[in-house]
Amino acid sequence: MSGFGFIAALALAYGGWTALSLGMDRHYADIHGRGKEPQQSERNLYRMLGTLALLATYAISVKLQGWTVGSVLCLGTMTAGALLLVLLLTYAPQRTVFAGKLAIGLAILLGAVWLFN
Repeated sequence: MSGFGFIAALALAYGGWTALSLGMDRHYADIHGRGKEPQQSERNLYRMLGTLALLATYAISVKLQGWTVGSVLCLGTMTAGALLLVLLLTYAPQRTVFAGKLAIGLAILLGAVWLFN
């Protein structure tokens, strides 16, 4: 297993869960202040981007380990990404969006290194 591929998958999982959480009223309000809700178009965009990021996590995991072990790796990677998000939402919710954007940027960079290496 390549370290670059695994870290890219973990970063994509974190970014995907972040995007999905921003599509929910409760977490959006935690980050942007109580009483604020995302517009429906913004909510749909977050949901679509989050789903695509989690699908990319699955694709990377399968590419790393094959269909059988890759599926289990994907579940573990998504769990770790979700745990990181839960901890950040609990203790520093305002930093969640920045960390999600940073994670997606890191995933793109490491994914490119992994694919072209």
